[in-house]
Amino acid sequence: MSGLFRSGVLVCVLLGLPASAFAQEVGASIEAVATEAAAGADDRRARVPGDETFLAGHTCIAPGSAADAAPIVCEARINPVLPPFYFDIAWHIDAEMGERVVDTLSIRRQGESEPFQSFAEIGSSVAPQIEHNGFETIDVNFDGYLDFRLLAQTTAGPNTLYRNWLWSDEEARFTESASLDAIVSPEFDADTQEIVSRWRSSAAEGGIDIYIWEEGAPVLIHRETDRYSGDAECTRLFYDRIGDRLEQTGEGACT
Repeated sequence: MSGLFRSGVLVCVLLGLPASAFAQEVGASIEAVATEAAAGADDRRARVPGDETFLAGHTCIAPGSAADAAPIVCEARINPVLPPFYFDIAWHIDAEMGERVVDTLSIRRQGESEPFQSFAEIGSSVAPQIEHNGFETIDVNFDGYLDFRLLAQTTAGPNTLYRNWLWSDEEARFTESASLDAIVSPEFDADTQEIVSRWRSSAAEGGIDIYIWEEGAPVLIHRETDRYSGDAECTRLFYDRIGDRLEQTGEGACT
């Protein structure tokens, strides 16, 4: 029996009160303390920034038919603390090439009718079969905010180019990234915070480049180049960034 309960029973005996009265009072007090503690925990959780239910991604609505020239509209939430954004993608079909060319792209916040940002001269021209010109939201610079990109062009080979726009939390706007646009087939590794580019320059040469972000721009730090000779032999050349230059650091057989 706890000291508090023994003392309470003694008081009840001295006052001629039933011990059950004190037990009920203690139970009510404990329940009140527990309720208050739970409410305090809920309040602290409510004040924690972020949203554990946040799911990255986007949805797009395309025109109903090839004759419908209405804009492609995509919805995305790039961060839990920001409202959803709507991306209005205006386009036309190039009569000569038969490709869907993006003319302008405007972005507005949920609940607002006017865009807070617009882009022209997008540089995205792809086959109409490619959904939404390859629109995608992805965190390309590993800052916790989703950026977005479009396919730059239709490619038959492995070298795929994109047009990229990165969210700037400081400016509360998207900015273009010409340096990232120049990287072919970029893959973004959030664990290592590296950009991996798998490329091919010819039937006899291809390789892998690895970039990291420095001062807001991707910087090439490692390259592996596979070169095939006429007798099907393959030599792999290794390059690493030393100082401000990429220098060969090794050579071996392709594995």
